[in-house]
Amino acid sequence: MKRRRRTEITVETNLLVIRRGTHRAPVCCAVCPLPVPLVTPEEAAVLAGTSTRTIYRWVESEQLHYVETPEGPLGKLLVCPNSLPRLT
Repeated sequence: MKRRRRTEITVETNLLVIRRGTHRAPVCCAVCPLPVPLVTPEEAAVLAGTSTRTIYRWVESEQLHYVETPEGPLGKLLVCPNSLPRLT
């Protein structure tokens, strides 16, 4: 009896699309070697599959690349999505 070989190939792809209005200038991460647009903590939580509070904890412990912009009275926190995968 002749045995047959079976080869199984699995291909996984990820695509990240962030759509924003044209009224806002993109802010890029100063730490990463390639320019990457920063995301809000809410968007970062979705990308990491965690809560927004966890994102804020990671920012407070300086585990993520982030920028605080001077918009508004308290500013705005933006997170680098490239720094997320090493924590999740």
